[in-house]
Amino acid sequence: MIFKKAIKQTLSWLTISFFVLWGNQGISQEMFGVTLGNYNGLTGAIINPAIMTNTRNYLEINFLAADIFANNTMAYIPASDLTIWGALNPNTKFPVYGSKNNSFLIYNNRDKKSAIQNTRILGPSAMFQYGKHAFAITTGFRFFTSANNIPWEMPVFGYEGMDYGPVNNVNFDDYNIDVETQAWMEVGLSYAYEAYHFMDDQVTVGVTARKLWGYAGVYGQINNASYIIPNDSVLNILNLNGETAFSVPVDYSTNDFPVNDPVFKGSGIGFDVGVIYTKRRYVDDNRWEKPCGQEFKDYIYRIGLSVIDIGRIKYSHNAQVHSYDDVSAYWVNYDTISYSTVNDVVGEISNVFYGDPTASYRGNSFTIGLPTALSLQFDYHPLRLRDVYFGLVWIQPVRFNRHSLRRPAQISIVPRYETKYLEFSLPISLFEYRYPRVGFAARFAFLTIGTERIGTYLGLGDLNGLDIYFSIKLNIAKGSCKKVVPVKCLNYEYGYSDKDKARFRKRK
Repeated sequence: MIFKKAIKQTLSWLTISFFVLWGNQGISQEMFGVTLGNYNGLTGAIINPAIMTNTRNYLEINFLAADIFANNTMAYIPASDLTIWGALNPNTKFPVYGSKNNSFLIYNNRDKKSAIQNTRILGPSAMFQYGKHAFAITTGFRFFTSANNIPWEMPVFGYEGMDYGPVNNVNFDDYNIDVETQAWMEVGLSYAYEAYHFMDDQVTVGVTARKLWGYAGVYGQINNASYIIPNDSVLNILNLNGETAFSVPVDYSTNDFPVNDPVFKGSGIGFDVGVIYTKRRYVDDNRWEKPCGQEFKDYIYRIGLSVIDIGRIKYSHNAQVHSYDDVSAYWVNYDTISYSTVNDVVGEISNVFYGDPTASYRGNSFTIGLPTALSLQFDYHPLRLRDVYFGLVWIQPVRFNRHSLRRPAQISIVPRYETKYLEFSLPISLFEYRYPRVGFAARFAFLTIGTERIGTYLGLGDLNGLDIYFSIKLNIAKGSCKKVVPVKCLNYEYGYSDKDKARFRKRK
């Protein structure tokens, strides 16, 4: 593979190339249709592991769940020109814009830009509750990308080209830019415990520990960059302080792909911790004989607090770290240089800044943090609305350093209707505390499908990301003994079955 004009293409398309391909600006990041509700203990543990003892199921088996999500504030296709359904049709002719015949538009403002991409697959997993205790084992794959504080001029260069007059011969000063991406597999163990229960008050705590295997990881950060682009063949970099690191399944000397020695280039550990306070609707004595005889404890409201995705992955196989410390260069005819390998690219950049193709090299290991976040959840069950609930979720990203993935901030109100075999929810969200969104999710017995921006699929929103999730899961409800075994189960409250209680009432 030849990286012809690699530097020019990198500067032009780094902040554009993959964002438009995703579809619309979406926020299915938290999958509210499968993480909230009383039939979602296993998937609900994604947002707070303490939820596992507060659901209507005592046993859950997940076959497959997936979330595909992207969001960007750089490029889009107007809804009037193309819908998501048209974009998915291979015979669709995409619209063309501008003198460069681009198939998308860019947002014409000087705001800092950002982008998020998250693909999450939850594989075969299971949860089991036994009284005050609940346990779960999960398997999964995740691919996450975040780009933050992207300067407004970079999408302009990508869209108009490096010879665009209004941004040529302008001294740009940019700060605190970072881009991170990593793909990993994970296996997790979760535990929840009813730590306190007196009368109608209940406190549950939960924790998830996950072993992580990193398949690939890349980050780049620019602390500050001062530069001028006179034309499409000259880069005048006045000052640059930055760093990049990568560990991917590619032979950097030959570009052979994949390189699976070893398959996983890094490893790490991740944690989720959470606590939930529940105000029960009734006082009960928690008596049962078999796990299937456990009863769901209805509540007036519950409040949860959690910290999710604490941890990081360290890459030490096929890894390189390069640093550019207070460097400058006047690079002429950069667009005419051709490269054959990854090592050629990083070697040439090092040579331009330091006069030595190996001077930028700093080491062969690095870490990338998980998309850590603080989350607050509130759920209210009105007395007169038997199957209707109102939820509130707040997500705030927490970054310990700029080598960490950034989860988007959001606050969501989630009204829902739920029964054993049917559930609907309507998340109303404020994404990054700025962009309003309306979603929809539906569960039909074992199948859930949803999106956090339904307008995209109705042709009401511009095309600038993608957003959809689903879950296929077997739920075994509490109080279901009669459906499983041919013997009567003890009633949760008095030690008799509901049929026996009805018979006793008739005798009276």
